[in-house]
Amino acid sequence: WTFGMMTDCWGRIPYSEALLGAENTAPKYDSQETIYRGLLSTLEAASNSIEEGANGPQGDIIYGGDMTKWKKFANSLRLRGAMRIADKLPDLAEQHVNGAITAGVFTSNDDNALFGYLTGVPNNHPINDDYQTRNDFAASNVMVDVLADLGDPRMGFYYSPTVNDGTFIGEIYGLNEETAALTPNDAVSQRSAKVLAADFPGIYMDYAQVEFLLAEAVERGFTAGTVADHYNNGITASMNWWNDGSVTAGDITDYVASDEVDYATLIGGGMTWKEVLGKQKWIALYMQGTEGWTEYRRLDFGILQLPADGILDGGTTSVPHRYMYPLDEQTLNNASYSDAVQAQGADIQDTPVWWDVD
Repeated sequence: WTFGMMTDCWGRIPYSEALLGAENTAPKYDSQETIYRGLLSTLEAASNSIEEGANGPQGDIIYGGDMTKWKKFANSLRLRGAMRIADKLPDLAEQHVNGAITAGVFTSNDDNALFGYLTGVPNNHPINDDYQTRNDFAASNVMVDVLADLGDPRMGFYYSPTVNDGTFIGEIYGLNEETAALTPNDAVSQRSAKVLAADFPGIYMDYAQVEFLLAEAVERGFTAGTVADHYNNGITASMNWWNDGSVTAGDITDYVASDEVDYATLIGGGMTWKEVLGKQKWIALYMQGTEGWTEYRRLDFGILQLPADGILDGGTTSVPHRYMYPLDEQTLNNASYSDAVQAQGADIQDTPVWWDVD
């Protein structure tokens, strides 16, 4: 999970020679193809080695020692990794997609891989801890406007109405500090009480994402099934996980069947499958920001915008394609860093990672 997140952010990173401590303090940077081949093989081997129904380790705060759920998590991560490389290595992707499905991926929200924070300091959620001393974060107009246009019931689960007039208003994305200070906090929507709760869980991976991945796998011809069914399941799973009881099953059914959301209607109206799947997947990935950004880069469904008041680090004319390497890497592992930059391209935000083909 960690190596996958890191390579999706930076591209080439130390992998085969990483974590060796004093044995190798200047590990080489591996290509993303090498990393993803390694990750997929590791996840396959991990899944095969797990004895379902066995008692797992004591102190397991993710699944309480339930090894069947750990096996599903391994297979679901394998499915995600396979879809990452679908545009570069489709045959290998198809092989691992079907292997993961056969071995068993998430089938409900009960399988979600969550980190359970507690209500007391220092084990409360970092967002809750930060909120104790500052409340100047706000909802982005980009997400709020999308949810409002769709009449999405998750709006109230993600954000709170403004104090001033009780409506949902997002702050303009990407303002500098001086401009942003002109907007009173009470004039824009803040994060919801659910998100700010001390025990709101950290999300490693959830069932909704798996359903969207399965929809894409069917659309690409990697596996059998019905795209719209998996798409609808993904939306429904997301809504059910966030639901506080105020949204009924009928409300969810009506939303999925609306012209603004219905899969067949949108495809018939000229949207591409990447745009349709990507938009709803992005909404469902709220509070999984890196995943949302990764899927934006991979599926090219639009929506994200350049910051209103300019771009940090300069030189970029698009939503960033990657992170720049930390300065520590240039100082402490310069030779390997330099080799990686030469092989990958300039160490700037505009340089796409390997799997980002468009």
